[in-house]
Amino acid sequence: MTAINNSVLDVIKKRRSTRAFLPQQISREELTAILEAGCWAPTGHGHQGWHFTALYNADVVGKLAAAVRQELNLPDTYCFYGAPCLIIVSYEREYEHAWLDGSAAIQNLLLAAESLGIESCWINQVRQTCDAPAMRRLLTELGVPTDHVVIGSVALGHGAAVTAPKPRKEGVVNIVE
Repeated sequence: MTAINNSVLDVIKKRRSTRAFLPQQISREELTAILEAGCWAPTGHGHQGWHFTALYNADVVGKLAAAVRQELNLPDTYCFYGAPCLIIVSYEREYEHAWLDGSAAIQNLLLAAESLGIESCWINQVRQTCDAPAMRRLLTELGVPTDHVVIGSVALGHGAAVTAPKPRKEGVVNIVE
């Protein structure tokens, strides 16, 4: 589409949703950098009403996956694709721009991960189940604020396989002059 060469645009075009992770954990330094990128996402009125709960322990990630399996009656194989790290992005439930602001933060997390050579995948099942009583108890135990709704989660790790890009759809851009 464009012939402009730019490192940010390159990261955007290179990012993929990884659905097979190795058990090797990312470094704490990488996780901290990714979380910082989330904090720099744009928000309506500069509100910044999000919270990032980073599960930096594969066993804890597995415990959350098991709770999601229970709530959604998913097969025993459901495990956030084996990611050893998961970031839960939540936002003040009643804030009018919660879904928009939280989604912008998730995009920043995904792009920061890609820029560091960390694979990622946007996960929605925690969002779907966050208000079920058992899930809410677990999320509260993990540090998700009780007055927050889960916007989404980001699985992070090292990919077990290369994810090929999907072709981009044509005819989705209209420039009016």
